[in-house]
Amino acid sequence: MAFFVFFYGNSQRNCGSISLSAGKNYEPEGMRKLKAVHITTTDFGGAYRAASNISEAMKRQGIESSLLVRERSGQETVIPAVKTTGSLFFSKLRNFINLQLSYGDVVNDRLGYAIHRHPLVREADIIVLHWVNSFVSYKGVERLLGLGKPVIWVMHDMWLFTGGCHYDKECGKYKEECTKCPLMKGSRGGLTRRLQNRKKKMLLHGNFTVVGCSRWITECAKKSRILGQKRCVCIPNPVDTNIFRRQAEKQTEKKKKTILFGAMILADERKGLDLLIKALANLPREQFTLSIVGEAERRIFEELEFEYHFYGRIDTQEHMAEIYNQADVFVIPSRQENLSNAVTEAMACGVPVVAFDIGGMSDMIVHQENGYLAQAFDCNALADGIVFCVQHRDRLSAKAEETATEKFSMKAVGCQYHQLLIGMSET
Repeated sequence: MAFFVFFYGNSQRNCGSISLSAGKNYEPEGMRKLKAVHITTTDFGGAYRAASNISEAMKRQGIESSLLVRERSGQETVIPAVKTTGSLFFSKLRNFINLQLSYGDVVNDRLGYAIHRHPLVREADIIVLHWVNSFVSYKGVERLLGLGKPVIWVMHDMWLFTGGCHYDKECGKYKEECTKCPLMKGSRGGLTRRLQNRKKKMLLHGNFTVVGCSRWITECAKKSRILGQKRCVCIPNPVDTNIFRRQAEKQTEKKKKTILFGAMILADERKGLDLLIKALANLPREQFTLSIVGEAERRIFEELEFEYHFYGRIDTQEHMAEIYNQADVFVIPSRQENLSNAVTEAMACGVPVVAFDIGGMSDMIVHQENGYLAQAFDCNALADGIVFCVQHRDRLSAKAEETATEKFSMKAVGCQYHQLLIGMSET
């Protein structure tokens, strides 16, 4: 889920001596700094936000970490691969052709950039791939793996091990063959199988590790035809608890409790706005109000018979932290979700979260301890969760903040990545 865009500054913090399976101790302060380059398509959106957080977590462990994007749209601290006007034209052309070769939600990246020649890639000890659609082609990945450097691919969704979709809508065909894809129609029905075979070939060689942000997606990858024989580890995305933290409560007593909901694209069926609307029908309108964050046309709220405030897109992390702190409960009614940045951000602000028990939600939410996990797609249970979190907010809020700090802070996640990078650089 993506509400806003940002890039963190640099500060130093390390996790001290790290003991690896080989029995050696590594002191971060005494080592030559490892250099990591993070490659992601854009400098906005949820995958970018996670990539920038991981990069910052690495910096705080003493690792030189930089972000390489296709084009820079606003973040001054990222490095754009495409800089000149002529290059921008061909960038748009490549993207257009890739879209023509794709089919709806099935993404086919035939064209990309020769980023294996980029100075940041050449100088890096370790390459970290994130969401690279319309930036790095299949051939481009093979060239990166051919450099002989350790490569990490962080899975922000399911695309890496499917026949082209970012989320499979529970079809499960990625485990064997992506044939007769429910997203495909007509003569292009064989595209998903061809893409699945192309990805498997792409990943045959190289020092390659897959990182799943949640236990759910890590297990999906291990069961997949493409990644079943690859090294897959689970490391969550970090949250900056210096920004997302509980703020001093205002003394004014609110007449209504505030429910917060948000998504980058609110009309995305996967995000479950329709399910939230059904759940809200079970709540007394005189006791609750809804705050909404994200991009959408107001007509999508026509069925919402509930008092609401629409913020639109939020462009700064500070503003988003303020909005979290104004909420009594955060609701994320997604049908499929990996490890939502928004959940850990809300929890870091001391806001209990209600979600369906799907995907990576149980990695963050402990039922009735720091939030509420409703049975999948039971809108009555979702409404019950909202009421429960409001009634027990003080207790849940303290536990939510504690969980975010202990499991998802920059330091906690940075230590895990530091150990992974050292282990890979030694092989």
